[in-house]
Amino acid sequence: MSDHDYELYVEKKKARAEGLAEGHAEGRNDERAAVALDMLADNEPLEKIIKYSHLPKEKVLELRDSQAAFDAKK
Repeated sequence: MSDHDYELYVEKKKARAEGLAEGHAEGRNDERAAVALDMLADNEPLEKIIKYSHLPKEKVLELRDSQAAFDAKK
């Protein structure tokens, strides 16, 4: 394997690892948002949603507002 081929191989491995890490993080965030939405639907207190979803307050408020806008369109 030439130096160039090896460098390409390393770059591909690194890019794949980064892509997998990003995908994993995105999946975790999607799951956290789903938990928060379920809790919002059950009218749980904001602080409890933040604690159990592990989302920042701003994100929970954003989800709440987007859900309220969606419900208003029904």
